[in-house]
Amino acid sequence: LSIVGLSSSLVGFASAEIESSISAGYNSQYIYRGVDLGDDQAILGLTASGAAANGLDWNIGFHSISANIQDAGSIDETRIQAGVSTAISDSLNVNAGVIHSSYAAGGAADAGFAGLQVDRLEAYVGATTSLAGIDLSATIFFNMADAISGDNYYELGASYTNDLTEAVALTVSVNYGNWDEDPIGAGFEDVDFLSISATLNTDLADDIGASAGVTHVMADTAGLTEDETVVGASLTLSF
Repeated sequence: LSIVGLSSSLVGFASAEIESSISAGYNSQYIYRGVDLGDDQAILGLTASGAAANGLDWNIGFHSISANIQDAGSIDETRIQAGVSTAISDSLNVNAGVIHSSYAAGGAADAGFAGLQVDRLEAYVGATTSLAGIDLSATIFFNMADAISGDNYYELGASYTNDLTEAVALTVSVNYGNWDEDPIGAGFEDVDFLSISATLNTDLADDIGASAGVTHVMADTAGLTEDETVVGASLTLSF
């Protein structure tokens, strides 16, 4: 979920059909779906995934996220996600799930983010495929919290990975996002943003993976964010 797309492979232990990992990351800014929420974003995550019956795969994730808001305290966020996916053909996968986000009391409301920094629940459905070595994705997120503006958020993504060496890979990705109505309640309609990122992923050891990357974010609504360049890094450990 990191803004720089730090998609380090989920190195982790495999017990039966379950894979798990724990990761820590840092980004120079916290830009959430085109909205600038603060500086010095720190992320701690725990994920697990496995195979279920009837060709379904499942995944769960827990992320603790914090960031600093200039002159207005900090954001302390907890995000829990659960989902399932399945292949409906050799080249097409579909997925669905729910995401719950909650926030500790802090300076978010004073910084103008009261419309976003409240407990919220989303359901999502999406599809992924690959074309000429490029991974493509499309996802719709449905707002299920009355306190958040708007109904849906849409996201399209494309990424390409090139193995530079046996242990190092470069991933270049482009993501487009659209809010049908801005999430902070400022009255903006049909808000778009685009992000372009490049990430280096490397295996430091059999049980340690690391990533470092840079992302440039462009939005059509200055009230949510200016054009920003974000750098970050992450470390993933097996246990």
